[in-house]
Amino acid sequence: MKKKMILMVLTAVVAVGAKAQDKVVLRSGEELNVKIVKNGETSIQYQFPGEEMLNEKNKREIKYIEYASGRKEECSQGIEVPVIKSKADWKQVVVTYVESDVIGLKRVKELKATSAWGGSLGSSMGYKGALNKLKKKAAKLGAGVILVHDNPNKMAAALGGGVQVIGTAYK
Repeated sequence: MKKKMILMVLTAVVAVGAKAQDKVVLRSGEELNVKIVKNGETSIQYQFPGEEMLNEKNKREIKYIEYASGRKEECSQGIEVPVIKSKADWKQVVVTYVESDVIGLKRVKELKATSAWGGSLGSSMGYKGALNKLKKKAAKLGAGVILVHDNPNKMAAALGGGVQVIGTAYK
């Protein structure tokens, strides 16, 4: 009788341990309940419950991992993405020029903005004005990050043609 009881408890412990899962929280807010098979320096390999296929995620895409043991690992070394609730939050929108900063974020839309300021003295103000317009457009879409793709056309700006900035908004 005692052996049966020990065997039942042992079986229950093994069954609970087999179902224990790790939780991966992505920078986009999505949560994955998985079993992490390998944790490398720059990526993790994991499996979904009931599957044998290995999946891989770059750690820049991951905000943090909560292991089944209860331990928590912070992963993302990217920029902090602000929560934009309305277009009034436009000043919180982050501008980046580094493509790896947006890995794991959701692409919203490509944006363009132009400022009328130009000429040798006005192009700097024009660039800032165009960035502010981009930030306002991104906030209207609920996006907290803009990846700027190109440098403004310096020749057009120097001749008084204004400054155009192109970027992609991300959440």
